[in-house]
Amino acid sequence: MAGSERSSNLREEFALRAFISIVPGVIALAVSIVLFVYNTRYSDAGYTVGLQWVLLVLSVPAIWYGVSQLVQMRKIASFDVKCPFCQASNRFTTQPMHDVRCDRCNRDIPIVDGRTLRVFEVRCGFCSTLNWYSEKSTGLICEECDREIPISVSDDREASPAMHAYARHDDTERYNLVLLDPGPKREEIIAVLQKMLALNRNQVKEIMDDVPMTLLHGVPKKKAELMSSEIAACGGRSEVTPATSIRA
Repeated sequence: MAGSERSSNLREEFALRAFISIVPGVIALAVSIVLFVYNTRYSDAGYTVGLQWVLLVLSVPAIWYGVSQLVQMRKIASFDVKCPFCQASNRFTTQPMHDVRCDRCNRDIPIVDGRTLRVFEVRCGFCSTLNWYSEKSTGLICEECDREIPISVSDDREASPAMHAYARHDDTERYNLVLLDPGPKREEIIAVLQKMLALNRNQVKEIMDDVPMTLLHGVPKKKAELMSSEIAACGGRSEVTPATSIRA
């Protein structure tokens, strides 16, 4: 936001200066008036005359300074920048020439030479969340699932490698689940393996007597890890290996 300042922030600064100047000034002026009335009625109270004039002298410039700050606040220029994402208005003291951040949606408003660029909508193919990008975008990561969304860029710009580096990538490799040790809870592990492999009790017992044994071949990593956690919950021991590595 080089060269631009939010007019709202500047107004807050002037308003704060006016407040901390006018309020004490008014209080000092009020006290000096009270002392003036008191001294007028009681001639023997001359010892407060000095305080009366001190407060009066201090109050006048304080109030004057506070009023001048309010006047300056009213003179602050305001350039409206409409966020193309959420349509919120953002006001600055000068016309922004570069990207600025929207106060409402916290996105960067794309600006080139003072011109706000259009944004385009694209729906994530993984989670169906709506995302936006502009003419300046060289890549896009879904705001919901953090996966990279392919978008077209102009011929004179290349897609940023940072997008690919920071995006979430699903593991498309295949894995095997290998049973290493059924553990001491044989009945529990038999029930788990029966459900997992759709086998009868005797077939599961044969597998358990011939460890290490590959239970699942060429399955997604998430599925293999889920099954491995179920085996571990029953006291068994297993491992997930790449599908190219078959132990049994």
